[in-house]
Amino acid sequence: MADPIRAHVEVSSSGADQFVTLYYDVFDNKRHILNHLYRDSSAILWNGNAHSGISPFQEFYNKLPASEHTVESYDCHPLPSRSQDPNTPCSVIVNVSGTVQYSNEKQKRLFSQSFVLSPDPVNGSFYVWSDCFRFV
Repeated sequence: MADPIRAHVEVSSSGADQFVTLYYDVFDNKRHILNHLYRDSSAILWNGNAHSGISPFQEFYNKLPASEHTVESYDCHPLPSRSQDPNTPCSVIVNVSGTVQYSNEKQKRLFSQSFVLSPDPVNGSFYVWSDCFRFV
């Protein structure tokens, strides 16, 4: 594996570890700040319902009952960058599967969620560019 590719894979893997832990902790315990992980340009599909931008999605998820996610597995890989500079951060796709239990339901439900995380040139972090959640 070429060194620039290896570096992107290592950064992606480390970033996915941090992101998955952060995302589900925020969703379950600090949902009021979940919008900070998205941008107005984010594309969100939640169980077949499209939300264009963070405001409609924020309104939706704030109405959901309290939740408890358990991540069973996740994987990630870097997406090729259009830049010729190997030091330019690339986007990362993160695929997650697990269970979620909402406070108004007796049983846990299986879910699958895919994220595309894109570098934010303004602050050097990443944001959720695309989010696709589905009950299994």
